[in-house]
Amino acid sequence: DLFSHFGVAREIAAIFDKKIVFPETEFEEKGEDTKDLINISIDNKDLCKRFLGRVIKNVKIGESPEWLKKRLISIGLRPRNNIVDITNFVMMETGQPLHAFDYDKIRGKKIIVKTAGDGDIFMTLDSKERKLNGESLMICDAVGYSGIAGVMGGENSEITDSTTNIFLESAYFDPVSIRKNSKRLGLQTDASQRFERGVDVEIVKYASQRAAKLISEIAGGEISKGLYDEFPEKFEQIETGVRISKANELIGIELNR
Repeated sequence: DLFSHFGVAREIAAIFDKKIVFPETEFEEKGEDTKDLINISIDNKDLCKRFLGRVIKNVKIGESPEWLKKRLISIGLRPRNNIVDITNFVMMETGQPLHAFDYDKIRGKKIIVKTAGDGDIFMTLDSKERKLNGESLMICDAVGYSGIAGVMGGENSEITDSTTNIFLESAYFDPVSIRKNSKRLGLQTDASQRFERGVDVEIVKYASQRAAKLISEIAGGEISKGLYDEFPEKFEQIETGVRISKANELIGIELNR
């Protein structure tokens, strides 16, 4: 929970009995419907519980504004370009990792979440070849791999200075799967650190909306209509009772009703 500013805010709010006010995420949708621009399917629903996204067209890639660069530098991140910086900023803010693909490089305009073939090779964003196995969860397009789910994207779909259209991904991946894959590949990232500890499946949508709003404000672009949200099996909130006497016995302080 403390891997994000929102998580820290929740702790502070609980301690001091305060309410949290999250930034607004309202924006204008333009152009085509998202489902006319991209098709999303989850082949392995045990390892990917939710996957959503939308297309943002006619963005202008460039340097981030000073306020954004300063905030990233203050927490040890190196600014790269406005799109990548926004996804990193929202990840640190909400605890939800995001990934932006160059939409025009998505072959067949399909996103498929599935496990890799044993022994397959994939080139990640850091220009290194990674040997996959049958348990490696991957983000794929109609032809091949585009990213290692929850860990790192690939060179074949990265954002560059010539990118004009992007697909913004937000998802929930099984923590155990991400942890095993990250260790097996010897590749730990800010995203994998959060996914392997279990992100909040309910903040997946908010983080996407938050990033889309910032992108439209900073990089321009037209946000497609509607959020493509593949959520095969909704999570049910669990309610449980607790005895005050047992809580006092465990934590060593006296709670009142």
